[in-house]
Amino acid sequence: MEKRIESLLERVEKPARYIGGEVGSVVKQDYSLRIVLSYPDVYEIGTANQAVQIIYSLINNHSDAWAERVYCPWPDLSSLMREESVPLFALESWEPVSTADLWGFTLQHELTYTNILEMLDLAGVPLHWEDRDDDDPLVFAGGPSASNPHPVAHFFDFMLIGDGEQVVPLVLEACKSAIGKPRRELLERLADIEGIFVPAFPRPVTRAVAAELDYSLIPVRPVIPSMGAIHDRAALEIMRGCTRGCRFCMAGTWYRPVRERTVEDVCRAIGEMVAGTGYEEASLSSLSTTDYSCIQETLTSLAQSHPGLTVSLPSLRVDPEAIRLLRLTSSRRSSITMAPEAGSQRLRDAINKQVTSQDIEETLAEAFRGGCITVKLYFMIGLPTETEEDLQGIIDIANMARRIGRQEAANPGRVQVNVSVASFVPKAHTPFQWYGMNGREEIAAKHEFLRRNTPRKQIKLSVHDIEPSLVESAIARGGDETATAIEAAWRAGARFDAWTEKFSLEAWETAFTAAGSSVEQEATRSFAVDAALPWDDIDSRVTKEFLLEEKERAERGEVTEDCRTGACEACGVCEDEIEMRIAKQ
Repeated sequence: MEKRIESLLERVEKPARYIGGEVGSVVKQDYSLRIVLSYPDVYEIGTANQAVQIIYSLINNHSDAWAERVYCPWPDLSSLMREESVPLFALESWEPVSTADLWGFTLQHELTYTNILEMLDLAGVPLHWEDRDDDDPLVFAGGPSASNPHPVAHFFDFMLIGDGEQVVPLVLEACKSAIGKPRRELLERLADIEGIFVPAFPRPVTRAVAAELDYSLIPVRPVIPSMGAIHDRAALEIMRGCTRGCRFCMAGTWYRPVRERTVEDVCRAIGEMVAGTGYEEASLSSLSTTDYSCIQETLTSLAQSHPGLTVSLPSLRVDPEAIRLLRLTSSRRSSITMAPEAGSQRLRDAINKQVTSQDIEETLAEAFRGGCITVKLYFMIGLPTETEEDLQGIIDIANMARRIGRQEAANPGRVQVNVSVASFVPKAHTPFQWYGMNGREEIAAKHEFLRRNTPRKQIKLSVHDIEPSLVESAIARGGDETATAIEAAWRAGARFDAWTEKFSLEAWETAFTAAGSSVEQEATRSFAVDAALPWDDIDSRVTKEFLLEEKERAERGEVTEDCRTGACEACGVCEDEIEMRIAKQ
């Protein structure tokens, strides 16, 4: 097997993607179960995924099972593997993935779904759960996109709904106790565990929630990539969940309630990561990092204990105080990204983006005064209730940024304002789950309005491609029938759909047409508020009544307070041991 793999790697563009043996990777000689973990994209993207790192560390450091990894081969290798009949292999052992006991996928984004089928096929594992037998691995999935499991349920034996740390140990125990027993009996046992959805035994499932973030499960010795990765630095999740309540944001609903780590745990973990990896940059990650109650104390402590360490805050709110915090991160910023999301105050209130025009203006001024010369402004178009006035607001904010840059920047002539515009894609378990996406012509008209009215001097406008967003929307709120279209698209050549150069609208149009629909029809579909939704059998712990009330508030343009500082709106999440855990009250 090794000689066959080596002969292939001599003929591909980036063999480092497949060699394994990285610092931090784990090889076990004795183990009860062999599990392969996957992120369905190329190595340099997948290896940076924190979820895979967390579960990899959990299994290898806290059980007698062995976790390996595999990522989706780039087409140059996949074609050679098929030509030479070499099956998909795990990085740690170079053994076939098909011989593992379990094979898990992280579902981070709908446009990776065809890669899952590509990997199953390369491994020689049947695509559909009902076609697998006792010699095949149990194929499972987790991650935020598993919040609506139905579009891909046909391809998995079971799916983890919620926090993996809470469920994976129970899965391992169930599998160990069922070694040698029929596959169906094991699946029945798994179906009884809270947070596990088993397509063979469909029943309502409640999201599993870790009551607090356990220090012992932090991957302080992460796998260090053998080639450049998209986020090649130490990364620590300092907080899970968000209380901002943006009505378009699935993650904001799905990861409730907020659970923070203490300053001591954050600084200790970063210290261990830096010492064990040699990284000179660390990322403090969360959905809204500057909402972390101890962020200033943490940055001050890290600056004192690790004066040469660059600290990255990847998710900043639009707030001048957040910009001032960056000065404690041991790095000078020449650029900064802000996400006002919508151009007008009316629409920001409708989506519950608690950012005022004054916040935007003051944050821009603070950024330019602090040495920034490039500002990237991120917006969405196609949000519910949007008007042309809201589109004009995007242009107005860009012009304001240019004006403030000329006034406040040390070198006004170098000021650059970059405006990035994405299309709103409705997601399950949000107040906007009942809305459809704007159609192709409507989005194209909005793009044209922005292009025609945005001054080109010192403002660079970038609009996201329409078609991939339509495909994402068509899948995201689909039901079991959507699996047919996903498989048909893969068979028509769809691979790496999130990569602009690989995306094939023709493959997806062919697939949805064969399924009796179209990409646009599925993407723009709306649901009546009293209609059954495909994902109604998944309880996110946020009640449907709360989501409907938020939808109605959006239509009235009303803001809901952040429950961290305001009144509890009774969303339904906090119950028994599951509650908001703030490090500093």
